Amino acid sequence: MLAETLKQRAFKAEKIRKEAEFLAGKIDGLNVKIYTKASEKGTIFGSVTNIAVAQALKEQHDIDIDRKKIIIKEDHIKELGNYTAVVNLHKDFNKVTLNLEVLAEE
Repeated sequence: MLAETLKQRAFKAEKIRKEAEFLAGKIDGLNVKIYTKASEKGTIFGSVTNIAVAQALKEQHDIDIDRKKIIIKEDHIKELGNYTAVVNLHKDFNKVTLNLEVLAEE
C-alpha cells in the first residue's frame, strides 16, 4: 500500500512539474498591459499590485496564475511606465520574467 501511495505522489508531482514547465514557456518574456487611473503627471491613483497583474494576464492571454506566485520587484507600482515581474511557477526550474506596461485609462 505504501509503494502505491509513493507511486501516485511521484506521478502527481511530475504532472505538476510538466504543467509548470509548459506555462513557463508561454509566460517567459510575455508583455502585459495594465490600464489604471492616473494623474496627468503619471502618478497612479492607488497602486498596481500582483493582483492586478494576475487579472490582466488572465484577461489578455487567458493564463490563470495564482497571484502569490507573481513577484513585482518594486512590491507595488505607483507610476506609469514599463516594469518587470517575476513568476515563480515551480521549485525545480528558474523563475520566468513578465514584462509589464502600465498605461493610463482613457
